[in-house]
Amino acid sequence: MSSQTVTEKLQEAPTNPGCYIWKDSHGDVLYVGKAVNIKNRVNSYINNYKRLDPKIQNMVDLADDVEFYTVDTEIEALILETNLIKKYKPKYNRLMKDDKNYSWLMIDWYNPYPVPRIVREKKNKKAEYYGPYPQRFPVFKVLRSLRKVFPYCNHLPRGINSKKNFQDKPCFNYHIGLCSGICAGIISKTEHRKNIKGIRDFFKGKKLTMIDEFRADMKKFAQEMQFEKAAELRDKVKDLEYVTQHIKVDKDMDEEALKKMKKDLRERALDELLEKLQLDNSAQFKIECYDISNIQGTNATGSMVVFVDGKPDKALYRKFKIKTKSTPDDFHMMREVLTRRLKYLSGSKSSEKNDKSFSIQPDLIIVDGGKGQLTSAYSILNEYGLIDSVPLIGLAKREEEIFRVIDTEPYEFEKIRLKRRSEALYLIQRIRDEAHRFAIGYHRTLRSKGQIKSILDDIPGVGEITKKRLFEAFGSVESMKKATNREMEAIVRNKRTSQALLKVLKKV
Repeated sequence: MSSQTVTEKLQEAPTNPGCYIWKDSHGDVLYVGKAVNIKNRVNSYINNYKRLDPKIQNMVDLADDVEFYTVDTEIEALILETNLIKKYKPKYNRLMKDDKNYSWLMIDWYNPYPVPRIVREKKNKKAEYYGPYPQRFPVFKVLRSLRKVFPYCNHLPRGINSKKNFQDKPCFNYHIGLCSGICAGIISKTEHRKNIKGIRDFFKGKKLTMIDEFRADMKKFAQEMQFEKAAELRDKVKDLEYVTQHIKVDKDMDEEALKKMKKDLRERALDELLEKLQLDNSAQFKIECYDISNIQGTNATGSMVVFVDGKPDKALYRKFKIKTKSTPDDFHMMREVLTRRLKYLSGSKSSEKNDKSFSIQPDLIIVDGGKGQLTSAYSILNEYGLIDSVPLIGLAKREEEIFRVIDTEPYEFEKIRLKRRSEALYLIQRIRDEAHRFAIGYHRTLRSKGQIKSILDDIPGVGEITKKRLFEAFGSVESMKKATNREMEAIVRNKRTSQALLKVLKKV
């Protein structure tokens, strides 16, 4: 580990709970770990190097970069670690690579007296399972806390089905408030199952509803002068609030951790990209990406997708039906699309209707293609005086290489080198793929519409108005083929024409 960057990052590492990722010089993930205190943990790799396992020493020797992701609790760190390991499949991680290392909370409702159990495998097909959770102890910790609110006996015989199996006296846990007394038949089966349902609801993420219900009952008991029951519920509310604030295990927690991770990755990707392109950040960094879909020269289309702060903003997407060229010429088509878009920024608004997407200048333009497409785009930006205010890059399809123009007489290009697995490259590829998907989708719509029109042209009684109704109702030839006689007649409004149309469609 000779990288000066790593040394500086270790000194500035956060002291929060979270995860850390060691990477090699190619940007490949070597190891994902979690910690209650990230700074202490990552620095221990250096301070205790000689005492490390030889494999971990080798990992440290290969490490050329380190990244940190902070969360609120230790359990959030555990679940985030699991998701990162699943995503990157690091070479030096040996645990949590499959579900055998997870823990599940199991409740067998077919048992008359069910109790929650922590298991490694889902063997009982009749039981309900909640999880998975990366480690056993945090789930045990939650259950132990919940028993103060929903007491149950964990010493019940597994085959218990009647009061004949009950003990003469309740167990020790009954006297400290962790057992309901079910082991001695002090409460009914219904009351016992109600407590277990409370535990289930907590693990299903319904804890806030439960707290509200307890408070309502507490108020009711107080009004009825049943102060002992009201005090009991007050204590349960306090215990539930403690578990909620300090131990997050419900399904929402996993989503919160993932949302935070995705946000961190987007921010990291933008930071890497801006640094590499030497661009200034803005309050809402807007990236536009353009692609052309052109198959055999027919129904050529262009697409513009927009990402703001690393997230797609589909309300700003735009599609273009190519107007001026009938032969396949992707470079000319790219010029047309960019001309129609950039005229708006130059002050000539006659090219496209006034809309929000065109009124906001992008902070970066990406074109899907190599040096030819990049040259076409550059010439249009230069023509409208935008070359100095709107940065431009191209992503070559074959080698996934990124270029930008550095000179025009003749054209010279700079290759922008991003690590193979850098978040910045992932972001650019995702934007490019989205532009391609959007262009292809529009192309297919136009092609399908053209198919419908060409088929319908030879059918007597089918005019332009009927064609329009058919297209609006079915959208494609395939959908029209599946229509029933009644459905087709309702659109065409003529039985004979409807039958003729269905007959023709069957031959297609």
